[in-house]
Amino acid sequence: MTSAKINIEATLFCGQSFAWTKCEGRYEAVIDRRLISFDEASFPALLESDPALQTYFDCSFDYAAAQQYLASCDEHLSQCIAAYPGIRILRQDPWETLISFILSQNNNIARIRGLYRTLSETYGTPVGKGHYSFPQAQQLLSVTEEDLRKIGAGFRAPYLIDAIKCHHILDEVADLDDSEAYKALMTIAGVGIKVASCTLLFAYGRFRLFPIDVWMKRILGQFYGGEVPPHFAPYEGLAQQYLFHYHRSEERRR
Repeated sequence: MTSAKINIEATLFCGQSFAWTKCEGRYEAVIDRRLISFDEASFPALLESDPALQTYFDCSFDYAAAQQYLASCDEHLSQCIAAYPGIRILRQDPWETLISFILSQNNNIARIRGLYRTLSETYGTPVGKGHYSFPQAQQLLSVTEEDLRKIGAGFRAPYLIDAIKCHHILDEVADLDDSEAYKALMTIAGVGIKVASCTLLFAYGRFRLFPIDVWMKRILGQFYGGEVPPHFAPYEGLAQQYLFHYHRSEERRR
């Protein structure tokens, strides 16, 4: 297990996951149908004792080397990393990630978290008092577009229905190269390059991918001539998270 320090706050709230909450210093989420709860002090011991959590926090990857390399790439990225060192790319459940980023379309993070929570409370399985697992595709087979619109899915409802019908595609993606994986995911209604990129990066660990949304278009335009610079390779996805989290955090401070 890599010894590189994990920036818990930045990792959990940098926009790659919508499962986590923080209350009175404790981080909580239902991951793989079990409640995970810790604070900064208890996290190292919990991580050390839990192989599943080590996988989730991608502890086998050398983030220290990746961070050092990216910090040497250019002055602006180095500034972003210095402000929030220790971001990890979480290895999330593919189904949960796909649905989360379908919900993210034309949406803000607070509302995405709300939809994620409502979907879990409505169709998921109780896991302790007040906590629910994210519903699996099999739990949603009888759900209708109208049902999903009632909980706030809006225009995304038919996309979710098609994802439920096509959830088997996720089992095939791990064995495909990036190009073929894109094609497979984009056969699902409402899944374009951005949602496919996020699913491949945050669920399958495809570090070469660089999801681009409105935020990233603006950042790339301002600092990198509108293109993903080749010197981010082979850690483009990690660079994207540092850039996104830094600029979003700075915007919220203003």
